[in-house]
Amino acid sequence: MKVLEKIMKENNYLCDKCKLEVETDSDYCPRCGTIFIEEVKCENHPDIEAEGVCVICTKPCCKNCGYAGNDVFLCNELDSTETYQGLAKVYGTVDEIQVHFIKQCLEEKGLHPFIFSKKSTTLQLGGLDRPIIDSVINPGKNNVMNEIKLLVPFSEVVEARKIINELEL
Repeated sequence: MKVLEKIMKENNYLCDKCKLEVETDSDYCPRCGTIFIEEVKCENHPDIEAEGVCVICTKPCCKNCGYAGNDVFLCNELDSTETYQGLAKVYGTVDEIQVHFIKQCLEEKGLHPFIFSKKSTTLQLGGLDRPIIDSVINPGKNNVMNEIKLLVPFSEVVEARKIINELEL
């Protein structure tokens, strides 16, 4: 396995892959999962070198146990997690009140949630907005377009999911 270089910048290093400034004693990049040191073995296969470190659970994984996609390395158990520039989705809904409630609960536990909402463009069709027509014809089909996503930093995903699972929603 080729170990990627860390570029020295003052008292920190710059990850060669994603350009995140990391501390000089870091073994891997917390943003992309690039390993900086040699001889890191896969957690599941101790005889195989790791290809990367899962940015969420921080387990080193070989190419059979994880992969690099969307510029981050994820283990197979967490590979369906949506990621966005150092953040991961922990909850999604179309209910704005509910997502704000969950955000507040996470903040009270010391986490750093971020709400991402992308409103879809509506088409006027016979005086009605197209998403309204689609939701009547195909209930739930287009709700994903209006989904409000609650994101947290990679290092907070496991704790955020635990807190959300404990909430009575």
